[in-house]
Amino acid sequence: MGTRLTIRLDDTERTVLERRAGNRPLAAYAREKLLGNDTRKRAPSRRPKADTVMLAHILAALGSSDLPSNMREIAEAARIGALPESEDVLLNLRAACLAIEKMRFDLIKALDVKPE
Repeated sequence: MGTRLTIRLDDTERTVLERRAGNRPLAAYAREKLLGNDTRKRAPSRRPKADTVMLAHILAALGSSDLPSNMREIAEAARIGALPESEDVLLNLRAACLAIEKMRFDLIKALDVKPE
């Protein structure tokens, strides 16, 4: 790995550079402008982004759980009036709701979206 060169830019300067860089990463554009033809191709990073890793964990957790099928069975039982109102059922429903809320929170964080 190489060494880092850091420069300070004000907001206007950075905006100008980002506009000029277009779709290219700002660092690649700056390197090209500073070194011209003396730049060498860089190998693409093989490390997944943090959000990709988080999404993979969420999908793995969902895939290894019985949550979707259990919720479907509970919904069907409630729809036809066959859902018993026992303490166990209520505890399981609360646990399922908490698991769904955690997945929702993790998905919002991984996708970098604002919750409604």
